[in-house]
Amino acid sequence: MSKKGEHLLLGALLQVTDARRTYAKEYRALIRQRTWLIELARLLDPERAHRYHRTAREIKRRVNQFLRRLKKQTRQDEREATVVAHIEKTVRNRWWGLFTCYRVPQLPASNNEHELFFNHFKQSQRRVTGRKSVEQFVLRYGPYAAYLDPRESLADLLGRLPQVDAVTFAEARRKVRAHQARLHQPYRFRRQPKRYLKELETRWANALQVSKTRRKRGSDF
Repeated sequence: MSKKGEHLLLGALLQVTDARRTYAKEYRALIRQRTWLIELARLLDPERAHRYHRTAREIKRRVNQFLRRLKKQTRQDEREATVVAHIEKTVRNRWWGLFTCYRVPQLPASNNEHELFFNHFKQSQRRVTGRKSVEQFVLRYGPYAAYLDPRESLADLLGRLPQVDAVTFAEARRKVRAHQARLHQPYRFRRQPKRYLKELETRWANALQVSKTRRKRGSDF
């Protein structure tokens, strides 16, 4: 039983505060290291270039200056120097692609939006099919799966289809069928490997026969 006038909640909060004070130095170090990452992200952020066009060369120069400054500031602190070395290693390993977005107009700096799209896409397909994996659906329809919008109603779809001319539709259908035909071959091989190989040998023999016939006709002339 607690003593008279002692508040249990207050005592627990004081214990939490005392525990936090134990890691005050580490906490300040983490806050300081967090500011490094924020500054680096701002240097690489293309959205901050709305006032003028920043070139890849300029951004490279600024990032190099930033990394050299961090190394100089943390030279006397072994723990922080290790953190800076990890940051620099991470940046250098991705150096080849960090600045492409400044060279190519409208190219995003990251693939975050693509990842978000794929997550929504997979979630919608799981709801439609009830299957955990959507690999077969993506393999079957290839890049055309990206045009499937689960939020689009049937009326919206029927209203959009007349905007596609017959020539474009025929070409798209040809590409889809060719893509599906390529996928159908390994499927047939897994199901009936002997039959598939026999058909392949027959096609190869026929092709050789046609080639020999053409060469013979050519030699006759």
